[in-house]
Amino acid sequence: MTSFKELEHQGWAEKARFYDDHFAGVTRQAIDPLLARLGDVSGCRLIDICCGTGDLAEAAAVGGAKVTGVDFAEPMIDIARSRVPAAEFEVGDAEKLRFEDANFDAATCAFGLWHVADPDSAISEAARVLKPGGSYSYTAWLPPDEGWDMMGLLMTAINKHGTMDVDLPPAPPPFRFALAAEAERVLLASGFVSTTCQKKVAIWRGQTGDDLLDLLYKGIVRAPMLIDAQASDAKQAIINDIRDGAEAFRDDEGIKMRWPYLLVCATKA
Repeated sequence: MTSFKELEHQGWAEKARFYDDHFAGVTRQAIDPLLARLGDVSGCRLIDICCGTGDLAEAAAVGGAKVTGVDFAEPMIDIARSRVPAAEFEVGDAEKLRFEDANFDAATCAFGLWHVADPDSAISEAARVLKPGGSYSYTAWLPPDEGWDMMGLLMTAINKHGTMDVDLPPAPPPFRFALAAEAERVLLASGFVSTTCQKKVAIWRGQTGDDLLDLLYKGIVRAPMLIDAQASDAKQAIINDIRDGAEAFRDDEGIKMRWPYLLVCATKA
């Protein structure tokens, strides 16, 4: 069977060209809070791990940082290079960074741990390439019971019509690093100190339930895999419930859905 890591890599390589139009509007909302936790980045060497199409790298470069972005999906890196000539980008593995020890002043990972097969190794690698006293910040989606509207709608539809027990490779627990106690435990074990966690909320807006389905199928990897792995009648019922259920989140400006996340910061000892 294809591994979790292989499916993630394949999925992001295929969806890179859609990402900025369908999902980046949500994830970009975490950039300013994440960089603010690092303080003044002017002149610092910063590595953005799981950099995607380069949004965070661009903001850090504008702030004066010397940025290196790393992502495992080459099409993502191609887009980032064309968008952010002020930064350096390369295809690489978050679990095994090619850089020497103590090479960077700061490291970031915006929503990337969800897509890594061994996130503990990714955190250890971030610690390894940081200089003593260097800062590490990451963001991770909070569980559905924290008010994640889309995930709540998706899980309700699947549990009603289908099953979570589908033929997909085993995946790491998705919300593990959004749990403050677990995040602190792993960070301390990896050589970090002074950890802080803060809950934040990003907002997605669309006009119809089909806009939400476009987001799922063009901007996300794991959710559509879970839907498509269902029996055909269950799959269609789930899609219908997502499309219709989005209307419950409509206000005067359209559909508004919350995407809560945890912002975690730590300092290397």
